[in-house]
Amino acid sequence: MDNKNESLTREEQLIMLIDKYINDTYNSEDEIYTYKLYLIFVGYHLKYFQPHAIYSDSVNNIDNIMQMFCSVFICMKSNFIKKLRNKEAIFIQLNALVDYIEGNQIRLEQVYAELKAQYEKREISKGVINNGSSRKRLRL
Repeated sequence: MDNKNESLTREEQLIMLIDKYINDTYNSEDEIYTYKLYLIFVGYHLKYFQPHAIYSDSVNNIDNIMQMFCSVFICMKSNFIKKLRNKEAIFIQLNALVDYIEGNQIRLEQVYAELKAQYEKREISKGVINNGSSRKRLRL
């Protein structure tokens, strides 16, 4: 990440990521595009917010994603929006995401739980591997 992005908040970095994602991958015929956008939000939440108990007030993970979504949306001020390549597409896709979450809450809650379990398993595995390699074996 370059210095320009390091001065951005996590929420602004997520907006920039979404902007790049839309620029690189948007296809109006992709029937699961909004689902993929949801996965980006979940991954970002798991990596940057959930470990620090930010946007994690609810036991319902969809509520936490929506809380994060609201904070992301608030960051989209006029000066920041000018930097984005796909201003209109971002608003359209974020609106579609809210509608998608609203209509698929139970399924998306399960998806979040599955991704969280996979993420935690990976983090635990990394911790075990990193801690295990730093130990010296005793020779008898």
